[in-house]
Amino acid sequence: MALIFYPHEDELESSTVQQRLEVLLEAAGRFKAVILDQASKEAVAATTQSGVPRKLGTPRDIAHAFNWTEIARLLQEIRELPESNPTYKIVKAERLTKLAEVYEVLRGAKMTKLEAVRLALVNEAKQLQAGNGNATQVA
Repeated sequence: MALIFYPHEDELESSTVQQRLEVLLEAAGRFKAVILDQASKEAVAATTQSGVPRKLGTPRDIAHAFNWTEIARLLQEIRELPESNPTYKIVKAERLTKLAEVYEVLRGAKMTKLEAVRLALVNEAKQLQAGNGNATQVA
């Protein structure tokens, strides 16, 4: 069984950060749908076979994965955007907020630990929008 990555490599050839954020958001939605569908099928299988202990998943059972490399690359690019004037800060804040939306969708795909990252991105965006010159970046 082949491992399917979301987003697919050919979808990541977009040129701008904004376009790649849109691709990531769409891919996160597709990934979430696949994961939740798989989880519901496993839940049905577990309830129909009452009395039989549920088999834990193994790495070979994983058929879908998210492309975290692209998220890391985009986060780095967004963090390196200039903050020299208010317009740049607003653009950077908007992109951080959009990336936080991607994390929110992925968090819904049974990845609850992503909430901390999402909150850090939202905080960073709010600091930029407030025009705080002393905004610190969350690692």
